[in-house]
Amino acid sequence: MAASLGARATILLLRLIRRKRIYASKQGLEQGIRQTRQAGPARPPMKLARDLHIAQETFVGQEVYRLRSKSRTQTPARILYFHGGAYVRPITAFHWRFLAALAHATGGELVVPLYPLAPESHGLAALDFALQVHQRESAQSEHLFLMDDSAGGGLALAVAAALRDQGTVAARRLILLTPWVDVELPHPDAPGIEPHDPMLAVVGARLAGQMYAGGLPTSHPAISPMHGALHGLPPMTLFAAGRDILGPDAIAFAAKAQAHGCEVDLRVEPDMVHVWPLLGFAESRKAVADMAAAIHAALSD
Repeated sequence: MAASLGARATILLLRLIRRKRIYASKQGLEQGIRQTRQAGPARPPMKLARDLHIAQETFVGQEVYRLRSKSRTQTPARILYFHGGAYVRPITAFHWRFLAALAHATGGELVVPLYPLAPESHGLAALDFALQVHQRESAQSEHLFLMDDSAGGGLALAVAAALRDQGTVAARRLILLTPWVDVELPHPDAPGIEPHDPMLAVVGARLAGQMYAGGLPTSHPAISPMHGALHGLPPMTLFAAGRDILGPDAIAFAAKAQAHGCEVDLRVEPDMVHVWPLLGFAESRKAVADMAAAIHAALSD
């Protein structure tokens, strides 16, 4: 089925505003980092407080937010959400709008940590912080879900793998939205998709991955989970887009995880773009409904 009018309009707008320039060069990436550091991370808009309970705290030096719907019947789901941004850019207003919709759709409590970003920090520091957040939340809830978009998907998978190695199941389910599973972007299809991707470019994404790796090789499993052992990970729902340079690696990751015995529900949308569930059009709303259904199904198991 063809993309909706809203999806087509959003893709056109992304091209008109030259959103991709952020990742088109080293200069563009560094300039974007400087601009976001001056502005700081987006905070939940005040209007969301009409319909959501919103709390903010500082945990081991980083901001953590909690969201819950005021109107939706509460469920026991606790959703630990790691935002995207190529590990170098902070959470955005698009994230908060999406997270509000997710809170209403699931009835669960969303926990949103603002993990340390590169290049000021590095991947092992982000992973250590994420594991500390997970330890606290899992001690308080038996119904924990790990959820993410883009770079946050790589972090969520690194958390799940580290906990597996400790003999712990990280979550009832992983829900991965166009995840960045290999910062090297090795798939041969990525260059051919790049002209059709209105958001990402290979050169800037790879540079951001190098910043996140710090002193580690970019192939280290904590940085690029595709290179790690995939057995024993929680069941996962993975959303991939056809007009996304990260899409081929995400699809390959799903196949590899399945080959290693993982349960993977792969949802591929050929006409969609990177992180489309966050963008507010009809296909975005359907994706939110699908995520909520996956969470409710896991709760009832």
